[in-house]
Amino acid sequence: MATVVNIPRKPSRFTIRDANDRDAVAVADIVDTAFQPLRSIYQPTRRTIERQAVHRKKGPRLIGEADGRMVGTVQYDVHPDRLHAIGLAIHPDYQRMGLARLLLQSIEDRARMASRPLVVLNTIQETGNVPIFEKLGFQVVSRVVATWCVSSLHSAVHDVTMQRDVS
Repeated sequence: MATVVNIPRKPSRFTIRDANDRDAVAVADIVDTAFQPLRSIYQPTRRTIERQAVHRKKGPRLIGEADGRMVGTVQYDVHPDRLHAIGLAIHPDYQRMGLARLLLQSIEDRARMASRPLVVLNTIQETGNVPIFEKLGFQVVSRVVATWCVSSLHSAVHDVTMQRDVS
């Protein structure tokens, strides 16, 4: 007897839009679902979780949709010299289909329109995401021990700051 696996078909296309107040519950669900596999590598401290919950409600955010369903999101902060992408989250069923690239390109477009020459993001080195962001054109600019999270697998995990020049 064959095993049935529920693999989503590749969506006909992704759409990117600005988030609105009605998206809050779905955003939280996408973020929690996308980051769940990483929790075996690191866990944010309670203080960090509280701070992230407050921050998640502020600032601009983009939504990625496939066939009318929210499947990805990224928040960003606007600084005088850069846009900082925060919490890029893609539902696991839609990873490796190009949505992360589209969301980051949308942030890059906004950086150019706002005359900000850089897009910056942070990732935890031990997740294996640094090479993924390097393939998207980001370069490592710093690496420090992450004091805002803990790990049961590693004595320390490393917060890597990466940037891409979009000028």
